[in-house]
Amino acid sequence: MMAVDSRADMSKFRAIVLIAVDDSEPAEFAFNWYRDFIHKPEYYTVLLHCTDQNDQEIRDASSSTRRESNGSQGPGRTAKIIKEMSERMKRIEEKFGHLMEINGIVGKIRKGKGKPGEAIVKAANEEGATMIVTGTRGLSKLKRAFLGSVSDYVVHNSPVPVITCRRH
Repeated sequence: MMAVDSRADMSKFRAIVLIAVDDSEPAEFAFNWYRDFIHKPEYYTVLLHCTDQNDQEIRDASSSTRRESNGSQGPGRTAKIIKEMSERMKRIEEKFGHLMEINGIVGKIRKGKGKPGEAIVKAANEEGATMIVTGTRGLSKLKRAFLGSVSDYVVHNSPVPVITCRRH
């Protein structure tokens, strides 16, 4: 990947764009849309991945002293969750790192912690982003009302403009 050292002089970049990515088709669509319609060589791109596993699930699994016959609790479950998260992150880094490299996009990939919407807004502030690009899974109004929407959260809480890419 064509990464820039985080201590490097960022003054040569005109904009810092944060793109929320995961291993979903909407995330890849958002990246490709950014590449095709927004990206310029003088833009620095930060790809942010947030894990779906919540910290409570890991705490519950690790604090349980009894093991179920199906292996769903205890240290084995914790190790499995952590291993799955690490493997997933590695796949995302490899996939998007390759896409950045072959498209000449300079930037980095970083991991977000906590609820995805909050992590995206926090990372945008930390990175000094001038824009956020995110995909959307296109939840129905009912599902959005019950489950919440990461893209809705980001749009309503971001200090910078947000482009939400939705595939028809």
